[in-house]
Amino acid sequence: MKLLTLSLISGALSYLSVSLPHLLSLQFKVSYDMLFMLPGLLFGLFILVPLVGASKHRALRQVGLMVFSVFAWYVAVSIGFQVLPLIKQSPVLSCGVSGMIGVLLLAVASRYLVPIAVGPSSVVWAVIAGFFGGCVIGLAVSLPRASVASEVLYFFGFLSWHSSVGLTLFSKGKTDPGNNRPV
Repeated sequence: MKLLTLSLISGALSYLSVSLPHLLSLQFKVSYDMLFMLPGLLFGLFILVPLVGASKHRALRQVGLMVFSVFAWYVAVSIGFQVLPLIKQSPVLSCGVSGMIGVLLLAVASRYLVPIAVGPSSVVWAVIAGFFGGCVIGLAVSLPRASVASEVLYFFGFLSWHSSVGLTLFSKGKTDPGNNRPV
């Protein structure tokens, strides 16, 4: 239940971090370039950081997970918005593939930085969840920005990606707080 709550908060705040500045820029001169990395940071902060058990390198691992989460967001979005459109992919497919890439990067980071026992079936389900969450965001991208429909799709896209990926990838993963090894 805690993981679900944290992932829903992460998804909602990620939506706000990318949409609110855009909506405000329609009325005011607000640059939202600095807030672009917040969804990755929020996922790392709310979902990955709590997974790290007590150990002598806990703070270093937590910072590493947040940095890697931002990196995963940047790589996934860059591929989805810069690389895949070059090969004439639709925004829906581009964002879906982008969502899958983000999941794979996060699975690797959590396996080696937490470490947490992430099984192959969890990764497969998380990749599927990442694809569908990305597709919902892709539907939003294909609509005029700041329309009611696009904002609803962005909101549910971020919410579904963060919660479904968080739950499928990390709900079964446990670490032993004594030595931070997978159990």
